[in-house]
Amino acid sequence: MVLMIRAILVTLFFATSLFAKLNICVSIPPQAYFIDKIAGDLADVTVLIPPGSSPATYTPKPSQLKAIKKAQIYFTIGVPFEKNWLDRFKSINHKLKIVDMTAGIKKRPLHNPLAHASHEHHEEHHHHGTLDPHVWLSPKLALILAKNVADTLSQEDPEHQKLYQTNYQAFTKSVRELEAKIAEKLKRIKQKSFIVFHPSFGYFAEAFGLQQVAIEKEGKEPSLRYIKRVIDFARKHNIKTIFVAPQFSQKSARYIAKQIGGKVVAIDPLAYEWDKNLLEIAQSFEKAD
Repeated sequence: MVLMIRAILVTLFFATSLFAKLNICVSIPPQAYFIDKIAGDLADVTVLIPPGSSPATYTPKPSQLKAIKKAQIYFTIGVPFEKNWLDRFKSINHKLKIVDMTAGIKKRPLHNPLAHASHEHHEEHHHHGTLDPHVWLSPKLALILAKNVADTLSQEDPEHQKLYQTNYQAFTKSVRELEAKIAEKLKRIKQKSFIVFHPSFGYFAEAFGLQQVAIEKEGKEPSLRYIKRVIDFARKHNIKTIFVAPQFSQKSARYIAKQIGGKVVAIDPLAYEWDKNLLEIAQSFEKAD
């Protein structure tokens, strides 16, 4: 009887070990989407910054810190939240493996084409070292993020390496199809410049031959002089749509929209359903043309 109980316990132990999921934490929902595509049911992913919250100001809840304590991997993406919190996460979980999901990506400096007057140009030059973290909004760069996930999970869980790599290949195929679909939509539009409050869409613009003009400047509300410059730009180029993200203020955007007889349209850079969201962003630009 004792031997039978021991055998059952040993079997349960190995079964539990075999099917134990990886506990992973990330900063934003799109990261979770990439991991879910690669890992499937083999990982539990906790997103620290919930929908609608700003990656610059969010403070984790106690329940999220509990998730950090049991996590094996934290994938970073480069948002300001991480600079404020990563050291603290490491202090409450010394075994936490921090992996840069953007490894291999050359990030672009934040750039605003309207910063041409002396004051704005000085600010632009001063902040030239500020790199744009929104790499996930480019399909090609998203594939690098997914590859980094697949390789990290393969190292951490070699028993399922084949599955991770197979899922990555399937994801690659779907992303290339999505990229082609978006490119086909956007190549038909005449208006290649768009105005957005927060400069989240630089990589998306770069990927599809567009130009982003931001209202916000380095996380601050713009000056009245700069707002006038945006209004003049919109009128000159017959732009009637001002894009906003739900995580940020809409006050300046609504004022500019009113001055140009236009409208404000929300597009979300942080939505979980990454593929569907990129297509919706493209459709928003198409409708605004």
